[in-house]
Amino acid sequence: MATEGVREVMIINTTRFGEIEVSDASVLHMAEGMLGFEWCKRFVLLEDKPNTPFKWLQAVDDPAVAFIVINPMEFFPDYEVELADDEAEMLGITNAEDAAVVTTVTIDKNEGCVTTNLLGPIIINSHDLKAKQIVLNDDKYGTKHVIGQKGSKDATLQACKAA
Repeated sequence: MATEGVREVMIINTTRFGEIEVSDASVLHMAEGMLGFEWCKRFVLLEDKPNTPFKWLQAVDDPAVAFIVINPMEFFPDYEVELADDEAEMLGITNAEDAAVVTTVTIDKNEGCVTTNLLGPIIINSHDLKAKQIVLNDDKYGTKHVIGQKGSKDATLQACKAA
């Protein structure tokens, strides 16, 4: 039994990072899991390399599942997330300052592009670490926005294919 104020530490054996030690207080809880990975309910955010915008969203319960994520506002300053009332309530978010947003990143070796999914952001309550991946109801966002390029979802994907 944990004593009040003492953080429990767990060891996660991952396929990418080997054995890592994380505090139970740093575990994100996703009641519905990630889309396509519904069995993964607990994740930790891990730093990639120093001074890069990339992080890893590592599943606690499946050592092979990890996603590269970014703060999309660093690349798309006009990006807006509209959280439905029921989603905000489920996450316990009462104002925008309570929420952190990350989006998954895909590296397409064939096309030579790095893209992010602005249509399906992951919303994190920064106080209690409840999290949920949502699907936005906004046709200006897609699942493949080229990181570092501005424009519509179609224009950025075309630029990626032309590269």
